[in-house]
Amino acid sequence: MSLAWKGVTIMSPGKIILLVFGIIIMVGAVGLVVAGSGALWANGALTDDDGYFTTKTIRFDKDSYAIVTEPADIDLGSAWSWDWGKLVTFKVEGSNDNRSKGIFIGVAEESDLWYYLRDVEYDEITEFTICPDELTFHNHPGDSAPEAPASQTFWAESVYGSGEQTLKWELETGTWSLVLMNEDGSAGVDLSVIAGAKVPWLFSTGVGLLAGGVVGLVVGSVMVYLSVRKT
Repeated sequence: MSLAWKGVTIMSPGKIILLVFGIIIMVGAVGLVVAGSGALWANGALTDDDGYFTTKTIRFDKDSYAIVTEPADIDLGSAWSWDWGKLVTFKVEGSNDNRSKGIFIGVAEESDLWYYLRDVEYDEITEFTICPDELTFHNHPGDSAPEAPASQTFWAESVYGSGEQTLKWELETGTWSLVLMNEDGSAGVDLSVIAGAKVPWLFSTGVGLLAGGVVGLVVGSVMVYLSVRKT
């Protein structure tokens, strides 16, 4: 019910509440539409043919035996128990710019890798930014030459050989590092690499957000209409 006083329509408390909540729902719905549309756009426009977000080609040219990323401590928690471990799939494509050698790409637990490289010179990536492209390294000195990486059995995932090689690895609980080496384990790493990540749930999340936003806009619009409708 609305009341009129001297030509001015005064809304009842119930309609005021309906109007306020309708506007709140519509504002939230607009946010969902924007977020959902952005996720769908990114999933379609910023990924490669396999659905991966990728970096530009990164060139590594070091005199040491290996390029190693800082250990990443991954704890999936309940996501792992619910079989949601496939949250992200990483991809590393690389080739050896020294055509006389093959490339090795591997993922290993920190403890296994530390033992393998305990007295070997290698360069650790301590900072990696995309815009602008920048890599910062910390050199770990050593006096020994490592055994050929392909002969080791501790790798969680690895690829090696001549030409371009592609490693794909699904996210797992643990403390992991990525390793780039010459296939024969020799010093002098001269590699070209592209890194990428695939987020399989991004599309469905975008669709869900967009659908929720559309529903919210409809509900909010109906509430606003009912609050201002004259009876």
